[in-house]
Amino acid sequence: MKTIAIGSLLMAGFVLFMGCDKKAATTPEKPAAVAKVDEKEKADPTGAGHDWWCDDHGVKEAECSICSTKVAKACKRDGNWCELHQRAQSQCFICDPKLEAKFAAEYVAKFNKQPPVPTGQKPEKK
Repeated sequence: MKTIAIGSLLMAGFVLFMGCDKKAATTPEKPAAVAKVDEKEKADPTGAGHDWWCDDHGVKEAECSICSTKVAKACKRDGNWCELHQRAQSQCFICDPKLEAKFAAEYVAKFNKQPPVPTGQKPEKK
């Protein structure tokens, strides 16, 4: 009788162990890219920073001609390019400092606070 009880316990433990292992093997894992996006959203649920706003250049990230080669090519193609400062003319705060207030207003409208001061919009010292 004791042998049957021990055998049953061992069998139950084995089935439980194999069942847990099998479940883990069949559970689909999140792709790494999706997991990283989830982590970003947890860290910055407002969408501020480099997800929506380019802190370095003071414009929307999707429109940043300094960060995005695709945006830069489109600006060059459309004649909206500052050769001197290598960015879209419509985003060149160096040539037209008033543009900074225009873009900052978009940030204020979304987050109800002033954006970070763009550090990458200053002319490089030679």
